[in-house]
Amino acid sequence: MSEKEFEKERVKEIIAECYIKGYSKAKIMARVHNLTGEKMYPRKLNRLLSEILESWGENSTIEDQKIMRALELKKIDALEAELWQAWEESKSLDEGGGDARYLSEIRRCNEQRSKLLGLNINHTAMENTPTTVVWNERKSYGTDDKTNRGS
Repeated sequence: MSEKEFEKERVKEIIAECYIKGYSKAKIMARVHNLTGEKMYPRKLNRLLSEILESWGENSTIEDQKIMRALELKKIDALEAELWQAWEESKSLDEGGGDARYLSEIRRCNEQRSKLLGLNINHTAMENTPTTVVWNERKSYGTDDKTNRGS
């Protein structure tokens, strides 16, 4: 990979990160300029953003719903990575084991990812449903039934 291609990929990474975080186009252009020194114009930003969105939808038919799902998954991944980092930092600052709120938010990320992927289980419906536990135990310790009955 040439240096020019490497720089283009770096700019695309910055654009993707900003896009996932919901930055405006003006803010994305300013961030690219601040981090790389490259002057970014709206037309160039749009072209690079199109390339990014296309690459996220590769190996599938590009439909709006799939692109949106991929985008939302990327957002969740980025947020979860930040939360894990914050959790690790909170553990080093707090002798009690860290701030559990980060773990709660990480769990929410996992729940959201599961819903987007169609893997969600409706926990509220399960909580409101009465459950019946049936205990059916049959002891068998490698001996015949006569021994277990005391014959």
